[in-house]
Amino acid sequence: MADISLMKLQARGKVRRFLQSQFRKEQVHALVVQRHGECNRCGECCRILFRCPFLRSDGNGGHLCSIYALRFEQCRHYPIQPCDLREVESCSYQFPTGATADVRARASA
Repeated sequence: MADISLMKLQARGKVRRFLQSQFRKEQVHALVVQRHGECNRCGECCRILFRCPFLRSDGNGGHLCSIYALRFEQCRHYPIQPCDLREVESCSYQFPTGATADVRARASA
């Protein structure tokens, strides 16, 4: 049985990332440039709450997006905030400590 608290966290995260990607583009950009690492094609982010219908296996243990060039903004920028990393088992991206707080403080000034 799925962990209800994790599912609630993931649902809130999906909605937040969608809204941020659509209506707070400057804030998203400021957060994304702070993250370190690169995608290791694990496909974890494409299985948050449900498996994305565009996720394909590459046959070598990695995953590919079948609409990569046209993928959604929230997919293009995942993870947007450090808290997004709590929604997946593992992710190759990292954020410096305090990244979100710094951007929010500048946005409200």
